[in-house]
Amino acid sequence: MSESPRAPDGGGPLGAVVGGSLAKGLEVRLDAGRTAQLGQYAMTRIDGGARLLGMVTDVVLKSVDAGPTVWPPGDGDSSLLGEVLRDTGVYTAVAVDPYLELPDAGGEPSRARRLPGHFAPVHAADQPALDRAFSTEGRAAIPLGAPLGMERLDVAIDFERLFERSAGVFGKSGTGKSVLVLQMLDAMLMRSAAARANGERTVALVFDMHDDYGWGMKFQGAGVSELRSLKDRHPTDVELYSLEADAPRSDGRVLVGTRDIQPDDLEVLRETLNLTDHAVEAARDCRGRFGPGWIDEMLASDPTPALVAKLWRDAPDEQVTWPQVGARIGYPGSLENLRRGLRNLARKDFVKSGEAQFGDVIEHIVRSLQGGKSVVVQFGRHGSDLVSYMLVANMLSRRIWASYRDGIERARGRAAAPNRLVIVIEEAHKFVDRSVAGQSIFGQIARELRKYNVTLLVIDQRPSRIDPEVLSQIGTKFCLQLDSDGDVEALVGGAAGRSGLRQVVAALESNRQALVFGHAIPMPVVVRTPEAGNAPSARDSLRRRLGLPEKEAKSPAGALFGGPAAED
Repeated sequence: MSESPRAPDGGGPLGAVVGGSLAKGLEVRLDAGRTAQLGQYAMTRIDGGARLLGMVTDVVLKSVDAGPTVWPPGDGDSSLLGEVLRDTGVYTAVAVDPYLELPDAGGEPSRARRLPGHFAPVHAADQPALDRAFSTEGRAAIPLGAPLGMERLDVAIDFERLFERSAGVFGKSGTGKSVLVLQMLDAMLMRSAAARANGERTVALVFDMHDDYGWGMKFQGAGVSELRSLKDRHPTDVELYSLEADAPRSDGRVLVGTRDIQPDDLEVLRETLNLTDHAVEAARDCRGRFGPGWIDEMLASDPTPALVAKLWRDAPDEQVTWPQVGARIGYPGSLENLRRGLRNLARKDFVKSGEAQFGDVIEHIVRSLQGGKSVVVQFGRHGSDLVSYMLVANMLSRRIWASYRDGIERARGRAAAPNRLVIVIEEAHKFVDRSVAGQSIFGQIARELRKYNVTLLVIDQRPSRIDPEVLSQIGTKFCLQLDSDGDVEALVGGAAGRSGLRQVVAALESNRQALVFGHAIPMPVVVRTPEAGNAPSARDSLRRRLGLPEKEAKSPAGALFGGPAAED
């Protein structure tokens, strides 16, 4: 067998292969004094001059026979007996799931299809092996951080492949989802600004539920109280819209007119507004019967004469009530349920009777996106109101997606296609759960992938509530700590080596640790994500990975993933 690679720490091999299979992984007996942890990378030689790269997915204590476990040495026994047993009777083993074969001759890495022989030495992976496995040579890349247990090494994710398909960031509250997303969006805008000359731009439409991206993100750690926002970092490439009239630094306000709200917009709000299925059907019926002003008609205390005239050929002698209208159109109980939901919407201060220039806002946002600018929609005090968030995000996305779809159709063979658009949504399961995924615009975008140059970046705490068909279309997944077994199973259920990945997720710490796997990377990786702080080198590292020239530091301290940094 070929000479084994030298361990990066100079400490020799971790151990030796003593069993295993491709399906269940390798069993590696650790040498005395060596340790390994879940998520760590390990490598060994296989026949043909190639290295096998895998991930540690379990750590177990074993014994050669039952004697040491039945009669373990007590505290009073001599240390010599314990040492003898540790050398001969008991040992520590790790399970290593094999993922990639790395040919020595310079060939491309390939999926693991062979195993090493018994007693093949196993080493901790080194930087050359990771560079081969996660090669982005000649392509822009975003640093992910250091693999677990290998703080001196680093891996990166291919920028183009990451946004080629929809992606998702999942984890319970407080695990660092927003900081991770902010890192990716910052890299996207840096790369997009550099690609302005050749027109290959990727832009984002961010529905900022918690005011993390348009204004500064509140953050605890590394001596930084607030991270600079996308708007601060890219003032000329980001436009900020708000639902509030007095929002600072806003480029415009989103106002929704009652005539702008369509029955399809209510479909995704069915659970949040407590609408029945019949109430949504009643909305479609009323829109067809009463015309564009149907909501204003239904918000009146009593049916208007015009509405009564449409339903009764001969006007009744007495005042008509809404229950009578419901009975007349075939929805005797559902009409009042619908009216309660519509009154809830009408109470929002950004919802105005009649027309409210919503079409103008859509036109401005589309023009900005197609012109290479990203857009953040800030919800301010409405961020805690799920009805407001879902209504605006759904209405804007549905109409902007339609504009992109028409633009792609017009561009076929004749003109340049619109910029690639990434729509960022939080609380994604509310939009694409099993009950509404078929009607939700976000479900449609996820299923159609890049057909119309629009993909999703979803942020969520409950992936188990996302429709499985939609979740299967999420190309790259970033999984931070999750408590629910159902949520973990929903994410890793279709992945290779899912049993090992479940254990890796269960061992993640509560902050700044993520399991990343899927379309954009060749094998799963557990990383400690970059810390938000004031290290000047972090910003330069990001620029180098993206293939951009370095800039001198000019900006105030508190930059995202790096201290003083230049504006891009």
